Amino acid sequence: MAKRVLIIGSIGLILGFLGYQLFATQNFDIELEQPSTTCLEPKGMAFVEGGTFTMGAGAVYAEEMPAIQNVVKDFYMDRHEVTNLQFADFIQATGYVTMAQRVPNADDYPDIPAELLTPGSAVFVKLSQAVEASTFFNWWHFTEGANWKNPLGPNSNILDKDHFPVIHIAYDDAQAYAKWKGHRLPTEAEYEYASRGGLDGAKYASGSTLLHNGKYIANTWQGLFPFNDTAEDGYVGLAPVGCYPANHFGIHDLIGNVWEWTQSVYYPRHFDPSHLPANLPAKGYDEKQPGIAVGVIKGGSYLCAEDFCMRYRPAARHAQDTGLGTSHIGFRTVKDP
Repeated sequence: MAKRVLIIGSIGLILGFLGYQLFATQNFDIELEQPSTTCLEPKGMAFVEGGTFTMGAGAVYAEEMPAIQNVVKDFYMDRHEVTNLQFADFIQATGYVTMAQRVPNADDYPDIPAELLTPGSAVFVKLSQAVEASTFFNWWHFTEGANWKNPLGPNSNILDKDHFPVIHIAYDDAQAYAKWKGHRLPTEAEYEYASRGGLDGAKYASGSTLLHNGKYIANTWQGLFPFNDTAEDGYVGLAPVGCYPANHFGIHDLIGNVWEWTQSVYYPRHFDPSHLPANLPAKGYDEKQPGIAVGVIKGGSYLCAEDFCMRYRPAARHAQDTGLGTSHIGFRTVKDP
């Protein structure tokens, strides 16, 4: 079995499972969230009329190429990311245990002592001083006990965070919730089509800029990453769902805030759906994590910055180990008419 390493979706670089031990002598500020607010009461699903669109882009990131014509059928999509409250209802009804709450499979980590294989997840930490800024191990911290209801570790909680997006979600977790609802996860094409909001070929969901009438349309990072988020968009860290304008389809936060799972497996380029190569591995392929099942996450997150990660665009996509979630990965569901 291939050795699994933790891949951080919006950065796309490797964080070793033992990496958290490197942080003991460094000084960090964990990115604190805003005081809880409610921007949008849950409003169910929006109808998305299908159509033909240009999927992908050029001249930004290689995995977004080539741009291809794609067709999607009508579907319904959640108007916002699945929230802590909604996910808690699922847990209460089913008793489901998320991947971050389970002891990792020793076969996936053959070089790590069994006593170090503990439940947990990756938490982003904002650097409070210029310590090896180019070393990505300094930005992410494997935290024992971090999961959807303890997002920063055992001493944290989601009290008064009912309307924030649920995080630390792995692919199987998202699939289990969708099945419980009688829904499914969107395909990559459906997600991108919905996030474009009818603006086929536009760079951003709002057109040529990330602003609309001088205001940000998504929760991203402003300032020097990873040191200082100036919060010009109104939030440092996660925002409650629905704090930014809905697009033409009446859907919020399809870019920014949290990365979101799709049901699609990841390959490092787009293929014409009618001419798929016969030798594509069924579980996907990413050269940074060969042999590992990888899915497509879309939308970018609050950690995407103009000076580092510009994946807050409809065309943007990234590979994510299906068995791992982080403090900036959530999801939403769709259903067929």
